[in-house]
Amino acid sequence: MSDIEAKFFVRSFIRFLNGQLEQPNINSDSRESLEVAIQCLENVYEIGQEEGDNSQENPLNHIDLFEVYQGTFTNVSPERKQEAENLKNEGNRLMKEEKYQEALNTYSKAINRDATNPVFYCNRAAAYSRMGDYQSAADDCRMSLRYDPNYSKAYGRLGLAYSKMNKHEQALEAYQNALRIEPDNQDYKNNMSVTQQRLEELRSAPVGAGVAGGLPNLGGGELGGIDFAAALNNPALVSMATRMMGDPSIQNMLGQLSGMNNVDALLETGRQLAMQMSSQNPDVFANVIRQMEQTGVVPPGSTPGANQNGGNNDNQQPPPPPPADS
Repeated sequence: MSDIEAKFFVRSFIRFLNGQLEQPNINSDSRESLEVAIQCLENVYEIGQEEGDNSQENPLNHIDLFEVYQGTFTNVSPERKQEAENLKNEGNRLMKEEKYQEALNTYSKAINRDATNPVFYCNRAAAYSRMGDYQSAADDCRMSLRYDPNYSKAYGRLGLAYSKMNKHEQALEAYQNALRIEPDNQDYKNNMSVTQQRLEELRSAPVGAGVAGGLPNLGGGELGGIDFAAALNNPALVSMATRMMGDPSIQNMLGQLSGMNNVDALLETGRQLAMQMSSQNPDVFANVIRQMEQTGVVPPGSTPGANQNGGNNDNQQPPPPPPADS
């Protein structure tokens, strides 16, 4: 647990203790002990009065430990279930309006009132995914499956989260479980097919190919099968590259490449870049590929003379996460 998470946890417990101080059945000795306990916790975790609870945007700030306990370990009353259902519906509305942070906070409140409903975790996982927090999305999917091991949508969203984290073996297992429950779901079939393809590409790639420390022919002007000397002398390629570098979307994608140390993520971004270049200038792109092949510059994984629109669909992307459950 990080220091920030610990502070949120302790703050929630302090809120509970402050609530106990307001109970009429607390005698003076017990009240004094509670006040000392609160002061000790604030000192140990450096929680000052000036901090308060101002981090309203953080979902951790909306967790009530006692509510979580009641919702998890005691019978949830019909009134609390209805409150939680209403909050979930509000979260769904916020998701449709693309207010993902607000939706996430609202789903968290629903979980506080009824922590036994797997739909609430699964919906919050969708919000986490939309915000790019795939680890938290996976955690919520697994929590959802604890309460309903046959919840296919939780498996599907778990697969998407694992795919985004480049954990393709775990993603494949999640999609297989989703299809076990919903064998006719085409989205799960498509996503599993994409995941299998990526795993095959990774397993068939030479060890160290394209990775620092395992680059072939470094002294001969070639890298991963590409003769860069020939490429730089190709006027069509240089002309297209110059035009592409002025495109803001290409610049943004190239910016994502910097700092990447995950081979699969690097390859995926490269595929997206090639797909965008091809879609914007299909004739020029195809002509450049032909000229590259004629000069001996063969892009890795391509077949000389192949039709640009044919062959396997290497650029297939998983569809976006399905909408929140009703």
